[in-house]
Amino acid sequence: MVLDKLRDGLQGAFVNLRKAVVVDKKTVKTFIKDIQKTLISSDVNVELVFKLSSTIEERGLLEKPPGGLSRKENLIKLTYEQLVDLLGAGGKVSLGDKQRILLVGTQGSGKTTTAAKLARHVKKRGLNPKLICADTFRPAAYDQLKQLSAKIDVPFYGDPGEKNSLSIIKRGLREFKDEGVIIIDSEGRHKLNDDLMEEIRGVYSEIKPDKTLLVLDATIGQQAGEQAKAFEQHSKVDGVILTKLDGSAKGGGAISACAATGAPVYYVGVGEHLEDFEEFDAERFVSRLIGFGDMQGLLERAREADFDEEAAKRMMSGKFTLNEVYTQIEQVSQMGSMKKLLELMPFQAKIPKDMLQIQEDKMKGWKIIMDSMTDEEKTNPPIIKRNRVERIAAGSGSKPEDVRELLTYYKRMKKMMKSVGDERKLRRLMKRMGSNFGM
Repeated sequence: MVLDKLRDGLQGAFVNLRKAVVVDKKTVKTFIKDIQKTLISSDVNVELVFKLSSTIEERGLLEKPPGGLSRKENLIKLTYEQLVDLLGAGGKVSLGDKQRILLVGTQGSGKTTTAAKLARHVKKRGLNPKLICADTFRPAAYDQLKQLSAKIDVPFYGDPGEKNSLSIIKRGLREFKDEGVIIIDSEGRHKLNDDLMEEIRGVYSEIKPDKTLLVLDATIGQQAGEQAKAFEQHSKVDGVILTKLDGSAKGGGAISACAATGAPVYYVGVGEHLEDFEEFDAERFVSRLIGFGDMQGLLERAREADFDEEAAKRMMSGKFTLNEVYTQIEQVSQMGSMKKLLELMPFQAKIPKDMLQIQEDKMKGWKIIMDSMTDEEKTNPPIIKRNRVERIAAGSGSKPEDVRELLTYYKRMKKMMKSVGDERKLRRLMKRMGSNFGM
């Protein structure tokens, strides 16, 4: 996933273990030491870390590997299981029509953006989300949520002139006739204080939400558990949404702290974009951290993208134009950044981040170049000679070599797709790929 420090440390420990010729006591202790160092540097509770490492060491050395596993494979399996236990099972949210979802949290936790991310997530799953901005404490909250709701095309209600958040919520519920999944962005404060807690208690008791989700900033690490306990005392907290997990060295501490206090993590925010939001699943999360990828997550992102099936068929057949290349770039960008997509792949190559960013920027530039082409040029790229290249470059604000690079990419793609062969060969290839990935 993200959490670069935690991910890199764990993957490094697993790579060293896989390289070991013999798994003896020294190898096991070195492996466990690497795991300990990584978890502690990621702000995971020291006591929990030593308990986990003690279990791995004891079972890894004394336990007979089950079902024909080697000692090395068994050690990997044990570590995976212990990491999943450490981070908790997570929680599954069952959402449906006529449900009220109350988001609570301190100011700065990312609550307003999370409201929009959750609405988008719900909408992608075929439900009918609606947003209410009841945060009267932060002046910019109304404008921010209104803009985000327009971006994802979700109904919105708020009243910047009203200072009573409960009144706003009641009017919003009447406006929406209490239909759909109504997500309420409640008031926040800079710190946990009596005013905030009194406000939450009043809203909770009055509107009786179906789910109350606490939004926590992952950068606070182990303090996440303390905040979860504090909010639980004033309103029933069903689960936690952790934000800013992408840049946090303390993300492991935040997740494990929530698990230790019995507050299941339902969702995680893994980036600043609206699509950087997903249900938390400890098994899939750990699988990504240790380098085994997450094919299910990759397929979910693919399903969410607005794929043009006919364009995809033309790409696969090798009979495509630059119009299909344009569509392909758009569809890939809908699935998220290249860095995030790569993290979902099993045993991903260590490609430098700056190289990935260069490729992403290049593809964005190609879209602009294609926007400067005529329909005839996109449909029949071979007609693009020197004069056309110079005109397209000038019109798109790029260099002639950038245009030529796009055309080279197009030719290579056509050649590669044609080499796949006829439809029968393609079906066999996809079938084999599907079985390899458990699809």
